Amino acid sequence: MFYRFCMSNIRTIFLTIVICAIALAGGTASALYALNNFEGFNHLTIGQWQASPLYGSADADPYARAQRSRAALLPLGAAEGQRFVLRYDTDGAKLDPRCDYSLQGQVPPSRFWTLHASDLTDHPLLSKQGLPQALHSQMIWYRDDSSLLISVSSDAQSGNWLAINATRPYQLIMTLYDTALGSSVGFENPQMPELKRIACKGAVR
Repeated sequence: MFYRFCMSNIRTIFLTIVICAIALAGGTASALYALNNFEGFNHLTIGQWQASPLYGSADADPYARAQRSRAALLPLGAAEGQRFVLRYDTDGAKLDPRCDYSLQGQVPPSRFWTLHASDLTDHPLLSKQGLPQALHSQMIWYRDDSSLLISVSSDAQSGNWLAINATRPYQLIMTLYDTALGSSVGFENPQMPELKRIACKGAVR
């Protein structure tokens, strides 16, 4: 009888440990999935680009706060600027480092802007010395209508070139400083540059 009692307790303890482990693993996996895939609330969408006007404020949603903490980001305040993210080309495909892209169009009025690429967890891509892996508004050539034309590729390109050093899908981040986008002022029909896929080396993921 004592043996049965001991075995029953051991079985109960074992099952409790298994259930707790499954719950912990499931909870961790779901939280990581949400951080990697959920894009948050209160989005500002312009073309292919998305921004979260409240991303740097105390009113940011819990997912946004967790994402910026994990990536060690120091977000801009709503009055300082807006950070736009682009993850898909005009065909709706993820950005593939084996592909060449063309980023062209107008940038909303701002005092200054920057452009760089990062992985899908917001960590900047590994840099290679001498390659232009970040651009800003005062270092590129503009077309006659003040629009921009930037080649986004892992291979060297003529003209404005954003070098990509990645082996997996990535994202582009354009940050506009001192802009009214996302504020109560806003713009009528604002536009952001459009990213088109030009060519790919090998099969696209």
